[in-house]
Amino acid sequence: MKIVSCKFFNTEAKSKINLNEFIKSNFEQTDAVIKHFNKLKSDKLNEYLQTFEKRLGNVIKEFIYNNGLFDLGPIDQNLKILNKYPELKKVIINFICKLLELPEGLNSIEEIEIRYFNIRRTSSHLSYYRVKTIEDIFGKDEATKLYQEIVKYLIKERKEQNPPEMHEDPKKVTRIDSRERVMKQYRELGLGDFTIVIYDDYKELYKFDRCIVHEVLKDINDPDIAYLSSCYTNDHPSNNEGHTIHARKTQSLHHSDFCDEFYWNNAVYPDAKQPSLEFTKKLGKEDPNKLIKEFL
Repeated sequence: MKIVSCKFFNTEAKSKINLNEFIKSNFEQTDAVIKHFNKLKSDKLNEYLQTFEKRLGNVIKEFIYNNGLFDLGPIDQNLKILNKYPELKKVIINFICKLLELPEGLNSIEEIEIRYFNIRRTSSHLSYYRVKTIEDIFGKDEATKLYQEIVKYLIKERKEQNPPEMHEDPKKVTRIDSRERVMKQYRELGLGDFTIVIYDDYKELYKFDRCIVHEVLKDINDPDIAYLSSCYTNDHPSNNEGHTIHARKTQSLHHSDFCDEFYWNNAVYPDAKQPSLEFTKKLGKEDPNKLIKEFL
């Protein structure tokens, strides 16, 4: 076992994005939610779209960006419903541009460098308002159940489009490469402060004391909808199905002081037991060698 603490959180870290591709991705994610909402509550579709547009409008107010910069042809090509609502698309583009805090006088969108915090905040807030709009219409309890059903369809659709990788020998699949990518990404983009417990090549725990997923939404002060819109997809019971590497957490920063993300190779450790919260809450606070002796 090895325990390492990392303080990487940095709201000023920069990243390059292609604005057309970023808008296209957010349009497609929004369209997917609308599509499955329509399957389940078609009689409420117009009310949902109107309420969603109003929600976004309350954020952007009089803000209007130069929509002429964007090539909407490629952006629209995969849309099923959103492409039929041009005014809503304009509102979403202005919402995205406002939250990204784009520089004035931008004349090229192929690749720009901006704060990564703003990039994540923009997508997360758009996701938040997609879910919050459902609550506006149905109330929290029914909205929660409805969005959980939508997530089930979203996961099913994602797996149909990108099936989980099948391995000749699942017991040889390790966390080594994934761990290296995570560490590099968190360090370069300032994604969080965390302590990682490396049990072996097949099992590891992350205790997040700060995470960009929570940080970009905490100012809204609506933890239930923030959690649903940002973390619930990864926590849905069907998300692990078909995968060799499984993930689980018992709490998130939206509702607790820390998040306990646990990853394991399910062929090596079938339905591995989650490390105790008693152990996890001490990570980053007490001597790692002491914790290893106490809890091993």
